[in-house]
Order: sequence, then structure tokens, then C-alpha cells
Amino acid sequence: MFCGNCGAQVPDGSAVCPNCGAAMAPKSQAPGMNQSAQYQNSQFQNPQGGFQAQGAPAGKAPSKVNGKLIGIIVACVAVVAVLIFLVTKLFGGSGLKGAYTDGSTIVKFEKGRMIYTESGMEMSFKYTTKKDQIIVDPESMELSDNFWEVMADSLGIDEDDLEDTLEEYADYSDEMEALYEAYKDDDLDALIEMLLDEMDIDEDEFIFEYDKKNNLLKNKKTKDKLYYAENYKEGPSGKYVNKEDDDLSFTFKNGTATFDDDGDKETFTYYVYVVKDEVYVMFSGEEFTESDFYEDHYVSRFEYNAKKDKFEISDEEYKK
Repeated sequence: MFCGNCGAQVPDGSAVCPNCGAAMAPKSQAPGMNQSAQYQNSQFQNPQGGFQAQGAPAGKAPSKVNGKLIGIIVACVAVVAVLIFLVTKLFGGSGLKGAYTDGSTIVKFEKGRMIYTESGMEMSFKYTTKKDQIIVDPESMELSDNFWEVMADSLGIDEDDLEDTLEEYADYSDEMEALYEAYKDDDLDALIEMLLDEMDIDEDEFIFEYDKKNNLLKNKKTKDKLYYAENYKEGPSGKYVNKEDDDLSFTFKNGTATFDDDGDKETFTYYVYVVKDEVYVMFSGEEFTESDFYEDHYVSRFEYNAKKDKFEISDEEYKK
């Protein structure tokens, strides 16, 4: 099953999501539906509360709605909305550097582009600095080379079948039709144009103030926060061995984590951020989502005990 808060895959029967800690919905609730981007009354709601885009009239949906597909596609649309309308107010106008996170997504400022990563999918935009603002250019959107591959993998299908799957749901809403056309024609212009035309945007929802003292971005209206994600000095450093099985270990060094399973090593990116003195480590990137570690544990985030220099993953303790 899948978490309704962050969309991560969760082992059946789990009471909470191992990725974000959210309580799982009762079994009577529809499985696979991404509740952070809920589908209600033929409308899509952005997790940040920013827009509602009208879907297809009642009766157009297929008889069996693929909730997982809806969640993934809506998440993509929500990502585009956030990035297109994000205007970041900065103190001093010095500009942002590095990565920021809310615990499930990564927003990175790098070489004049804002890069947004969600569930292994990556989008980037150019932005310009004007006095105390950074303004995103929506028409500069680019997708990572693996964007469609990740979407197909998330649906559990071959990429060769993705066009047919998207076509099946093209009549379900304007967003899905535009996504299908974008994939079929290898052209995102129509998708971006549709988003700009159809989304009812309250731009105040997408204004983040920069808290220089705590190095975080705070949504002025919703109070949502994006924390600085490269606090490596606050996180684990060096090698940590599984308390019950010394053949399992993690090694952390400045944003690169190596998982060693009795000599079989996997390396992926990690971030460290601090929330009210609690330190969190978050794994990210294509290497991670395709790793055996993720497939076995479904964990992409954990809390690090800095005082005791240890952490737990899937109830298994790792210590320096």
C-alpha cells in the first residue's frame, strides 16, 4: 500500500508510514489514493492548498480508477504549480544556495536553476534574482532524462506501456489528457499552457520568506517550512553497524551514503536537516529508489540520535 501523506510505498499492515511518520488510513479507506493531493468532487487539491483544477465531468472516469496513477499524476501537476508560482523573498538579496526539504521533497538551488525532486522525478526551472526576490521562469521547465521511466516504474509497468496507460486515462481530466499529449508528442508546451490557463492560483500560497537565522524557507500563509537539507555536521559521519547483524552497515560522508550488505554495496545521496533540535536523515535520488535497500525496507527517512550517535531503520539499530 501507499502513504496518503507522502506517497511512499508502505508494507501492508503498517500503522505509520516509515518515510514520513504519518498514520496510515484504515483498511476501509481506498488504498493507493494520494491524500496529500486528494481527488474530491472532480477537483485536484495541491498539498500546499494553492490550486484546484477542474477535472472531467462525472461519468467520464473509467469504471475502475487506478488510485496510484491518479496520485502520481496529480503530484506531478502539483509540483509544476509550486515551481511556476514560487516567489521566494530573501533577506539581503544574496540568493539561495544548496538544498531545502519538507521531509519528502527536495528543492535545490544550483547554477541559476531551481531543481525539484519528488518520488524520484525531477523537474528544474531557471530563476532570476531581482532585489530581494527570486522569480521562477515557468517556460524554462525541464524534466530529467529518467522522468518517464520513473513514472512507469512507479506504476509497475514497462515504459513501452506508458503511452497506452496514459491514453486510457486521458478522458479522466484535463491534466491527464495534457500529460498524455506531452508524452505522445514529446512536447511539454501544451501541458504548461494548460496548467497556466486552468489552475486557479492564489499567489500568496506560493510566497516563501527566508529565515536567515534558522536557514529555512517559510510559507507566509500556510506556515509550511522547507529546512536546509545539507546540515551534514549535525548528522551521522563514518561507519555504523547493525546491532544484530554485523554484516550490515552504513557509511556516511558529506552527502554520500553507502549501504553494505555482507560485501554487496549500494551508494546513494542523503541529506540532513534539523527540526526543533531533532536531526533527520533523508535518502534521495534514482540510485536510492532503485536500490535493493529501498525495495527491502521502504524507508527513505529516519531520525538520527546525535547524543548517542545511533539510529534505527525498520526497528533495527545501527551504532557507530
